[in-house]
Amino acid sequence: MIIGVAADSGCGKSTFLRRILGALGTEVTPGHTAIGDMMTVVCLDDYHTNDRAGRKATGLTALDARENDFALMGAQIEALKQGKAVYKPIYNHDTGNKDPPELIQPNKVMVFEGLHPIYDEKARSQLDLGIYIDIVNDVKFAWKVQRDVAERGWTEEQVKVDIEKRLPDFSAYVDPQKANADVILRYEPSDQGLPYLKVKLIQKKGSSFPPISLKKDLSLSGSKPGAKVKMYDDDWFGSPATVVEMDGEIDMDNMEAQLKEIEDNLEGLASKPGEFTEAMTNLKSSPGSQNGTGLLQTVIALKVREIYEKLTTER
Repeated sequence: MIIGVAADSGCGKSTFLRRILGALGTEVTPGHTAIGDMMTVVCLDDYHTNDRAGRKATGLTALDARENDFALMGAQIEALKQGKAVYKPIYNHDTGNKDPPELIQPNKVMVFEGLHPIYDEKARSQLDLGIYIDIVNDVKFAWKVQRDVAERGWTEEQVKVDIEKRLPDFSAYVDPQKANADVILRYEPSDQGLPYLKVKLIQKKGSSFPPISLKKDLSLSGSKPGAKVKMYDDDWFGSPATVVEMDGEIDMDNMEAQLKEIEDNLEGLASKPGEFTEAMTNLKSSPGSQNGTGLLQTVIALKVREIYEKLTTER
């Protein structure tokens, strides 16, 4: 199974992948390329055409399509899908240099995560599932301020300048991929304002993503701000979509009961009774577990398993 996860840097992909690993009941060994018995996670930065010095010479950013070797990416994804090993390039984030290639063996589940997994038609055609993580600028700014001020000693103004510097290339080369994704996880400010979130699972009808639905809209009370979970139809770049949305936060002191109420109201999860609630409580301390981040990432994780099981049965 080949999965593409498209997202900007610093948007919580590592926690998302932990939830997928949990649903599959497997682990990976951390490293430049994370590899386990069942799943391999490839960072698409490895397909940058130039090293850091080379990009300085061209004046182009890593987000620019011209700085990425899509021909090689597409050919290697296709080869791995056909069960063939490849020598994948390595981009060393610590040094900014290109290291010698590494041998990558095909695995049962191959995840290609980074800026451009859905951008190129050849690579996109190999995907069994295309996921786009869509973070609106207000949320992205709040997250980056939280991280960069604390960890890097930046000022809010420096964070703003950094985001605005990347914005033209992000808008030109990364953001358009969400039109071709099977499912989109979208982050917006809550109706009650930041730091609370409104998280949407945008399921394109007729796509490779098996949809979930709600029996009825929910309103969960308890600690402030509470949470509302609802479903509605929408249009997504000309494609009809069903949206499941969670605005606000569950009461973490009453987490298990509120999750069970949500789980009992979800249809199409393709999981054992109580499995969804258990998966969420197992990662209770992970970022986003109190809001729609953890809730809807867990839904996607269970759907990844459903698609994998369907593919392996068919083959």
